[in-house]
Formats: sequence, structure tokens, C-alpha cells
Amino acid sequence: MGLAFELVLKDTAGFVPFITFMSEIVMKLGVFIVFPLVFVSMMSGTASLTRKSGRTGFTWLSTIFWALFTSAAFACIGVLVFRIFPAAFPMTSTVPESAEQAAVIYQELSATTMQRLQNANPLLINAFVNLIRSSDCLLPVLFAALVFGYAIRPTSEVIRPAYITINSLSEVMFRLARQVAKLLWIAIFFISGTWYDKLWTDGTIFESWRFVVMFVIAGFGTLLILLPLIYAIATGFKRNPYRQIIRLLSAGCAAFFSTNYLFSQTPLYTDCRINLGIQKSVVSTTLPIHSIITKGGSAMVSTLCTCSLVYALNGSMPNVVQTFTIAIACTLASFLCCLHAGGEVVFASAFALGLLKVNVSGAEFAIIGLLPLLNGVATMFDIFLAGLGCSFTATNLKADCYIRNRDNV
Repeated sequence: MGLAFELVLKDTAGFVPFITFMSEIVMKLGVFIVFPLVFVSMMSGTASLTRKSGRTGFTWLSTIFWALFTSAAFACIGVLVFRIFPAAFPMTSTVPESAEQAAVIYQELSATTMQRLQNANPLLINAFVNLIRSSDCLLPVLFAALVFGYAIRPTSEVIRPAYITINSLSEVMFRLARQVAKLLWIAIFFISGTWYDKLWTDGTIFESWRFVVMFVIAGFGTLLILLPLIYAIATGFKRNPYRQIIRLLSAGCAAFFSTNYLFSQTPLYTDCRINLGIQKSVVSTTLPIHSIITKGGSAMVSTLCTCSLVYALNGSMPNVVQTFTIAIACTLASFLCCLHAGGEVVFASAFALGLLKVNVSGAEFAIIGLLPLLNGVATMFDIFLAGLGCSFTATNLKADCYIRNRDNV
């Protein structure tokens, strides 16, 4: 529907301002619910997990292991696709908006990583102020929820009423998230309209068919082969990976068109809790952690883009050592992508080039023209990995159940 409206009405006066305005509204509404959802649910989930010994430690360790392994694996698949089907990055930007957006992102990236981390420091002022002022990173909210969740563990009768209250409030937040997920198609209609408009108006996607083909091969190969294989092996083939991926499609579509992992968190909570049948305590605890460190999609896409940029600038194919060095740098950079919601691919590529001391004279901002597609795919895979990582933890904890297709949201 978004594509049809773009093709039919893109020349109509007022269409682009209207759909852009509506897109901004639904994006802000979607992000608005995420912070209280994460804070309340993780506080309840942390308190619930600690009631049984060993569950909290396994949840954290399995989540970190999944994040590290998948980020490295996805970066490697990006290198392999580039080596098999190399393509130079299209160094074209046809509209002034891309230059303006590049200037904004450059100003954001000009701050050192330490400064960005300091701004997300949960102890910079106090937990409550950070909970209110956080706008692009869940790290302060995550920290505050962990502290309060540990404190309200029902270890005595006097604390039990507080635990019951928070647990009930988390059920309210999950119910609200479910209602939002049911109406998600309306939001995606407006967001997809602006997505198509930006990509179509800039025109960079039409400059290099070879790069687009390479990107499509990497995307579908990862979605249909690598991702299901990793999940199937990790869970001991106890769940059908393709069925699980299909049940995460609503959150994946939200991530693809919004290019914002915060916006897609609300449907992801619903997909994991209802579609995948995972216990609330596991969903509430693992998903916020995944949103911070599980960035395999960002690692893969930034690896492809960085290798293609170096290829386009040098005019020669980088050797095997150089490409795998780029993959390692992009993997390391991906773990900091939570600080740059909406610009993960640009940040990871620029950060990787800085680590390798490769001067491309600002050519990395050519990514701006393809950012809706590149960052959309990166964020979509990040969401899929987060959902499947949550399922991986739940399967090994025996905290999941089989859900009939007709019960899916």
C-alpha cells in the first residue's frame, strides 16, 4: 500500500508533507511506549528470574554468547558474499537532503565514543532523570530496571506486595504492547510511504545494479540459510526455525521500514511473548539486553558497505586479510550501535574505518542515499536475532511452549 500510494500520488501537492507528518507522529508514539514497557517489564522479569537459582546467570550468559557469536558469524557472511560477488559502492547522491542529513550525522559522529557513552551513563545524574531524558538509548533504562528489579525480589512477605504490584503492572504493559502490535499495519503504511519516497527521490539505488544484487544475495542468503541454521543448531532442532522467523515478521517489517530498533521493540515483545510462546520473565529480561548488544545485522551490512567503499575508492579488490580486518572492526563497532539509533550502518562503517586508520575523505557518507534500505535490512536482522536469541534462551530453560498458528498475533 505504501509503494502504491508513492507511485500514484508522489506528484500530488501536499502528499509528501502529509505522509511525512503522519510518519513522524506514529514513530514518536511507537517510541514513547518502549521506555516504560522496558523499565516495568524488565524490573518484573529480573525479580521473577531470581526466584529460581541459576536462571538469571544462564539468561545473561546465553544472551551474551548469542550476541557475540551471531555478530561474528554475520560479519563473516558479509565478507564471503563480497569476496564471491564483489561490487563497488555507488558514490552518488542526487538530492540536497542527503547532504544535509550527512552533515547532521557527521556532527553526531564527531563526538567521541567516550562522550556518547558518557551521555548514556545511567549514573550521570540519577536513575529517574535518565529514565525521563533518555530518547535514543535503552542503556540508562536498563540499568535502573536491573537495580529496582533486584531490590523487589519476593524474599520476604513484606516485599511480596511490591513484587505483585510490579508484576501486575508489567501485564498491563504487555497488554498495551499487544494492542499496539494489532494496529501496527496502520503505522507501517505511513512509514513505508516515507521509506519509498526517500529511496526513490534520492535515486542512488538505481546507480549500481551490481551492488544491489550483491546486497540482495547477502540478505536472502542470510535470511533463508544462515539464520535458520544457527537457530536450529543452537536449540538442538527442537523448533522449526522458519516458523519462528515467520512469527517475527511483524516486528521485522516494523524494523525494516522504520529503520529504528526502538520503534520495533513493542511488536517484538508481543511476537516473543505470544507468537513464540515464551514466558514473560524471559522475554522481559533478554530482549532489553539484546537491544543493546545483539547487532549482527548491523555488523553484516556495515561490513559489506565498508568493503564496497574501499573497493570503489581504490579501484582494486581488497585482499582477504583486509576484508576480514574490516569485518572484525565492523563487529566491534556494532556493539556500540545502540548509541546511534537510525544511523547504525553509517556509524559502524565510519567507526571501522577510523579503527583501521583508513582515510576515505568523507566518502562513507555516500551511504546516506541508500540508508533507508541499508539500515532497514540491518535493523530487521537485529530484530530477528533478538527474537530468536530470546527463543534460544527460553528453549534451553524450558520456558517456552508450542503455539498454534491460529493463535498468532
